[in-house]
Amino acid sequence: MKASETSIRNLLEGTKQFQVPLFQRPYSWNKDYWDALWNDLMSIYKGEIEGFYFLGPIVTQAVSGTADGISAFLIIDGQQRLTTLSILLATLRDKLRQDNNDLAEELHEYYLINKFKNNDDFFKILPTKTDRESYRSIIKNNGQDNNSKGKINDAYEHFTKKLEEKSLKNLSFCEKLKSIILEKLIIVNITSDEKDNPYLIFESLNNKGQELTQADLVRNYIFMKLPIDNREEQYNQLWRPLEDKFKTEVGDKYSEELTNAFWFYLRKDGKSVQQKYVYQSLKKRFDQNQNNLLEELQLLVKFSNYYQRFNFPQKEESNSKFKEYFNNLLRLDFKTSHIFLLNIYNDYENGKISEQDFEKILLYLESYFVRRLFSRVSTQSLGGIINNLYAEIKKAESSSIVDGLYKTLNKFDKNKRWPSDKEFKTKLVNQTIYKGTKNDRNKFLLERLEKYQGKEIVDFSTLTIEHIMPQKIKDEWKKKLGDDHSSNHTKWLHTLGNLTLTAYNSELSNKSYSEKLEYLKKSNLYLNHDFREIDKWNFETIQDRANRLADIAIKVWPRQQC
Repeated sequence: MKASETSIRNLLEGTKQFQVPLFQRPYSWNKDYWDALWNDLMSIYKGEIEGFYFLGPIVTQAVSGTADGISAFLIIDGQQRLTTLSILLATLRDKLRQDNNDLAEELHEYYLINKFKNNDDFFKILPTKTDRESYRSIIKNNGQDNNSKGKINDAYEHFTKKLEEKSLKNLSFCEKLKSIILEKLIIVNITSDEKDNPYLIFESLNNKGQELTQADLVRNYIFMKLPIDNREEQYNQLWRPLEDKFKTEVGDKYSEELTNAFWFYLRKDGKSVQQKYVYQSLKKRFDQNQNNLLEELQLLVKFSNYYQRFNFPQKEESNSKFKEYFNNLLRLDFKTSHIFLLNIYNDYENGKISEQDFEKILLYLESYFVRRLFSRVSTQSLGGIINNLYAEIKKAESSSIVDGLYKTLNKFDKNKRWPSDKEFKTKLVNQTIYKGTKNDRNKFLLERLEKYQGKEIVDFSTLTIEHIMPQKIKDEWKKKLGDDHSSNHTKWLHTLGNLTLTAYNSELSNKSYSEKLEYLKKSNLYLNHDFREIDKWNFETIQDRANRLADIAIKVWPRQQC
């Protein structure tokens, strides 16, 4: 490796090209970074910083087999700084062109393009594929008619505004700024030999997690190890479509979500892996399978696609029944189940289980979690249970995976138990279920009870949970409830029997039961049909209704074998 101190002018002059590897993350600097760079430049301009300004290191590696006359280098580290400076030079060029200044063409031909080269060789900086269209448009079209969106375009617009604020008709500002960028900004250019392992350098600079997510590190490591003549094809076919789908779902946080997908993948076979060690664990796995790198990559992408179906079922899952179950698990905040379901989905895709068997598995899982949730079984052991569940099923002597799952869940006891009908019903009838920050789980419970009884399609988004006996009781309620109203009100207020769904929560508020009944009788929900036969509301009727609803819940979330 060779390290040399140099200016931006010396770095860019000549027929050179600095390539951002296609598999690295896209350009990601934002306003904070752009402003920091601009403020430093203004400090130099005002004389507040004397002499040269050290911008940091840029690590590159010479590329062999390039077009005749092009000195090409891979940017191992420093793509954000170098790309930003190139965009800033383009905005400065465009400002100078407005005044027909010859400096504009000097900037363009010496520091932005390789004038006599074609296609991609034309550009001094070649960003990753995601950013190339925006970057090409800025460099070739001078920033005009650029309809593309993204950070590259945002940076161009940001620096354009900065120049408009500062320069106005002051050409000397632009000329001085051009000299500052080219002459005063100093970098240490570390160039590795073709025989050096670029990823060892990259890893030593970035694996501390200060800038890149673990998914970024995983991607870069995998594609550095793939044969160079196969990288672009596999990136376009496998990795980029995966990243694009995550970007569609979660935007700028896609890399963190992708890291989470990898974490679930690593645990699907029962191994305990901490999330902060996702990169190290995958690196080890790929190192151990040097001869099957592509197969390992295909597996990682395949299971990450399964992860998307569980977490974004509305867009990613085509089977309507699976979609409903996946949504249910998300609403219950039972994402831990996805570790187990990764294997189940793979078995389904490979034809090892039928659609009907998959539905039974999803029903068992939902029943297991709902019964534990509303029976107040400790959740501390749940992660370990789900982590090892698939392995335990494989060990069981069963005729099918469905049968194995049922037998495995059925044999659990103590804190691993699948609550019985008796325990489930007793807890549903008697315990408080409406409290804390998980009230959507309670709404989910009521919605599922309604769906089981009713056949009509209901827009549940317009409905909220209503307490029949209100949370604050007036004198009329106290009189109806009797002398022990205070303690019993506390005991039964948030229980299942006293809860329903309505679209009139604000209208009902703490009205009397007779007034609420006028609304409830008009309701089309099966959940509210009981009220047509109940003339008074007290602690006995609350218990009676809870018992009826609990009997339905036992059918909705069965424990017997389907």
